[in-house]
Amino acid sequence: GGETFDTTYDMWREIFVWCLVSSLVIHFVSGLLAWYSLGGHPIAVYALPSFIIAGFFTPLFAGTITSAVIVFVYKSAQFTMSSLDAFLWGVGQTIVYTLVAVSRIYVTL
Repeated sequence: GGETFDTTYDMWREIFVWCLVSSLVIHFVSGLLAWYSLGGHPIAVYALPSFIIAGFFTPLFAGTITSAVIVFVYKSAQFTMSSLDAFLWGVGQTIVYTLVAVSRIYVTL
């Protein structure tokens, strides 16, 4: 199997890193799509950098807290976390954040 994490910091770090990486990937792809869709519009040059900044700050603030909550549950239950668990929790957070953001956009339309 993969590596297992016993300490609170190791668990939190792995979940947070996967949340950050998956968020940056999704925001980078979305930024490229926005840049391409905007074509020659003057605002197009700001699309990709603004998406990447948003992809960094969402996990930095929300991901830090939710990763700590997940680790708290694991530590309270005296579970050890595998690298696959950390990956799934990190990517799962990104999916939830993305779905919430998209559903909030639909409400404003």
